[in-house]
Amino acid sequence: MLALDPNSFFRANKQFIIAKRAIEGITIWFDNRLLVSLDTETPESLYVSKNRASEFRQWVAS
Repeated sequence: MLALDPNSFFRANKQFIIAKRAIEGITIWFDNRLLVSLDTETPESLYVSKNRASEFRQWVAS
């Protein structure tokens, strides 16, 4: 089984695992969700839920 480094990758939701180096921008969205912009195009908008937003912010800051 392949394991990803939790310092470099974050599971944003059921569809996306994000690499820290791929993040271009983060926007606070409705209901405290976060809209994440990546350096690659995605088929749909990438949101981090309000339940995981705090954990995501800590991960980005580390």
